[in-house]
Amino acid sequence: MPGSQKMAKYCIASPHKDDTWYDYRLYLSLKQELSGLGHIHQAGAKNRIYFLGAPLKFHYPKVGEFDPSANNIALIYCHFQKIENISQFDHVFVPSESVKKKFERKAFLDTLTLKKEKAFKTKRPIGIVRPFSSLEPNDDKLYKLECDIAFMGVPRLRPIVESAVKIVQKHDLSFKIIGADWLAYPGNPDAINYCATDRIPYRHMPAFANSAKIHLVDHHASMKEYGAVSHKYIDLIKGGAFVISDDNPDAREYYRGEVFGNDDELEALILRYLSDHQARSAKVLEQQAICKNQTSADAAYQLAKTFI
Repeated sequence: MPGSQKMAKYCIASPHKDDTWYDYRLYLSLKQELSGLGHIHQAGAKNRIYFLGAPLKFHYPKVGEFDPSANNIALIYCHFQKIENISQFDHVFVPSESVKKKFERKAFLDTLTLKKEKAFKTKRPIGIVRPFSSLEPNDDKLYKLECDIAFMGVPRLRPIVESAVKIVQKHDLSFKIIGADWLAYPGNPDAINYCATDRIPYRHMPAFANSAKIHLVDHHASMKEYGAVSHKYIDLIKGGAFVISDDNPDAREYYRGEVFGNDDELEALILRYLSDHQARSAKVLEQQAICKNQTSADAAYQLAKTFI
C-alpha cells in the first residue's frame, strides 16, 4: 500500500445497528483498518464517512446531524434508486463503473433542467471503491453445514430460493439456508425444511464457503439495474466459495462469474458444477484473482486519502 497518511480523526455514519445486520461488518472492518493506519475514531469528527444505501438520514449516532462544514464522504453501496442527492458531499464513492456512469448521467440530465438544485452534481469526480472484504481462504469447514447448495439471507420473498427448492427436490440434493426468522418466509413453505442456522460469525465465513459445493447469491433489483454486486458476493469469493448469482451484469462482466436468468439455466449450472470439482476450483481462482485487491485495508486507505 503506497505512501503514508497523516493522522486524522473520523466518524462513520452507518444505518446498521449491530452484527445481526450482515453489512454491519463494513463498519467494524473500516474502523479496524483505519485505526491500523493511525486514524482515530471520534464522535462528531470533521471527517465523516456515510454508508449510503438509502437517502441520507437526519441524524446518525456518533455523528449527529449533517454538517455542511465537515469533510463529508459518501460510500454508496446499494439501493441506488433511493439516493436522492449527492451534491452535498465533498467526496463520493460508488462500487462500479456502471453505477458511476448512471450517476454521471443523472448529473448531466440535471444540467438540462431549470431546477436550481443540481442533486447529482458533485464537487469532485466520483470515485470507485469496489465491495471489499477482510476474509482470506482457509481449509476449515463447518461440518454441520456441509451440503451441495447453500444460501444466506433474510426471509423476504427470494426468487432464487424458490428456484433452488424446486431443483434440490427434483434431484434429491442437499440444501442449507442460513438466516434468522425463516419460519416466517412468505414463499414456498418447503423452504423452512432447509433452514440450518440463524447466522454465521464473520470470522467463520471462509469455513462456510468451504462447506457447500455451490453458494447462491441474489441481489436487489436496483443492484442488477445499476450493475453492482453485494459485499456478501465478494466475501464468499474471497473466502473460497464457488458462487452462482442471479443475472447481475457486474457479476457477469467484471467478475466473470456464473449467473442465471431463469430456472432452466440455474438447474443446468448446478448440475454441471456439482459434477465437476475442477471446474468449480478454476472459477474460484479466476474470481479471486479479479478481486484480490478488494480488501478492507485498501478501502480504508482509499477513503483516508480524502481526510483533512
